Amino acid sequence: MITISNIREYLYCPEKVNLRLENSEIQTEAMIVGKIFREAYMGFNGIVQKNIWGLNGDFSIKKILNELFKDIPEFLDTIHHRYHEEGIDDRDRVFEILKEDLRFNSWLIALKTQKILRDGRTGSEAVDILFPPCFIDFQIENREVGLVGRIDKIEIIDGVYYPIKIQRSPPPLKGLWESDKIQIAAYSFLIEEEFNKDVPVGFINYVKTGSNKPVPNSSMLNDKFIEVFNEVSSMIYDGNTPEFHMNINKCSSCEFSEICEYCKTEFNEDFSIRK
Repeated sequence: MITISNIREYLYCPEKVNLRLENSEIQTEAMIVGKIFREAYMGFNGIVQKNIWGLNGDFSIKKILNELFKDIPEFLDTIHHRYHEEGIDDRDRVFEILKEDLRFNSWLIALKTQKILRDGRTGSEAVDILFPPCFIDFQIENREVGLVGRIDKIEIIDGVYYPIKIQRSPPPLKGLWESDKIQIAAYSFLIEEEFNKDVPVGFINYVKTGSNKPVPNSSMLNDKFIEVFNEVSSMIYDGNTPEFHMNINKCSSCEFSEICEYCKTEFNEDFSIRK
């Protein structure tokens, strides 16, 4: 089975797919930080929803923010303790940044919550508006095609399914990263096949900016997803590795850089300095 992660990694660098398959037991710092981020963000949504229930229209924006965020530090401390033996160089800094990101997102939710409450609605009604029914961290597969993936979130509004990718890195200055769009296309394909539902649009939730960027489902995007899927299939099953160009910016950020022979050969000392 090809994973959606394989597709995303292929778009980043084809060699990354080989390294992932050959070193499946390796847990790099970037991978561990990614797991921490996902766990924290998923738990954050549940805590915020619970804390919205007791709010009313008389609350100031500052009080709403404090109420939404009040349980988050303790929640993060619990995760911090659970990962205390993992190989992270500056774990405290990782959680500091994560705490700042979640406080920023709490503030954005507080603004929306205050508006809803001042329209005369209750805290429970605010939860229903801000957090529609959804599947969280939902694994889905299509054995006929040979594709499997874990979707961060699927929101269901009036019977329509909306896949959402939660992204901790910021978006580009203009538009969206192609890998993000193709990942949404892969999500949409799996949802349509599994639930027999048309998916009109998906979203990239960029946590650092608090923005939800829409990715309309189009035949052009779907064709690109199929093209990339076939290239990954050819690489994994037939050994047809495509030509690719080294990129010091990508390589210096890659979790496999220390074991990648291309990095060692191509960049040598210059790469070590950049790191």
